[in-house]
Amino acid sequence: MFKKQNCLKIAIMFMLLISLPSFSFSQETDKNYLTWSVLGMRAAYEAAVNTQHELGIDYAAIVLTNAGYAEIDGLSTEAALDGLQELTYASRGNNSLVEVHSKYDDALWFAIYYPTSGMCAYLEVNPLSVSKLFSSTDSPSFYQIITDNLAVSSSELFSIASFENINPEHLYANADEYNDKFGTQLVFGKNAFRIVTIANAVAKGAPKSLLRSVEFHDHYCPGVTSGILAVNYIKKNFPLTSGGSYFVQSVQPWCKEDALMTLLNATPGKGGYSVLYSTAEDREAWNEDVKDAATIIYRQDGETKKWDGIVIGISLGDTGCPDYGTGSIMSKLCSDLWHLDRLDQPESFVKVINQFELPEGVSPKDWARPGVDPMKQLGLVQE
Repeated sequence: MFKKQNCLKIAIMFMLLISLPSFSFSQETDKNYLTWSVLGMRAAYEAAVNTQHELGIDYAAIVLTNAGYAEIDGLSTEAALDGLQELTYASRGNNSLVEVHSKYDDALWFAIYYPTSGMCAYLEVNPLSVSKLFSSTDSPSFYQIITDNLAVSSSELFSIASFENINPEHLYANADEYNDKFGTQLVFGKNAFRIVTIANAVAKGAPKSLLRSVEFHDHYCPGVTSGILAVNYIKKNFPLTSGGSYFVQSVQPWCKEDALMTLLNATPGKGGYSVLYSTAEDREAWNEDVKDAATIIYRQDGETKKWDGIVIGISLGDTGCPDYGTGSIMSKLCSDLWHLDRLDQPESFVKVINQFELPEGVSPKDWARPGVDPMKQLGLVQE
């Protein structure tokens, strides 16, 4: 049976061990690093206590956070990642530490999920309390930094602290209750969708390629799944030769773009990606057999330097998931997990609707210039 005092004892022992040397640091950067690192430890401790898990015993924790992206008072929060790892054992190497992309001015948050129990702790930092974590001393000891942190109560330090069972079966069985809870934003703030879907994908063994995509996209949705399926299809059926490269041109952009850019390392900044925001009117003019065109993949041969390409369409499957309500997170979770089991079957969702070779001396960038319609260049637009 869980004993809160045991968890507290372990935490105190840990803090005593790390404070024994009574290190002092002369540089402001060191002070900042240690302060944020201890905040990460504090989040791990609060999660363990409030979800009834033994700190330092439960090795299966999955951690999601936007630490490193969010800034508070102009300061980087990245060091909180190290504190989280110290007490949760989550790491990039074992796929259990997920760094979720966010804007610099978004609230700093931590989510710690224990798949063995289904419990998830969500802690959103109150930016107004952060200044109290920083010692007025220029070179404080580690002990002083810990003391300053513990002097700030949990209710003051975290503007939102919520603890919920997000096991998929529990959520499905209580969908109406959680539709209401997530709708209030009092549970997991504005991050319920991203936390519920990503955490459960990790727990189900999602591959690293998926996690890198959803980290950049900042949530796990059917749209980004379609991009992952497209990449899996390309790798298997349209691979590069040695020294070759891809150029990606989307003619119907959606969430898939973030997966394609991440996994093919094809980006506008490196001259490997372009987007055409076609309208419904534009698509109406496409030939009947290519109206589902989503993306053009150009491939350059590593030796001849010639370009060929494919136009692909992507259709997600009929998941058979129940209707949990309009916009329900449970509906999206069910779809995500259904497709997760089928990422190795891209042919079931991706089809090639046109194949071509570029004329000698023509590159994909020529078809990505302003005013140039690649679908027309390919002869896929009705006269």
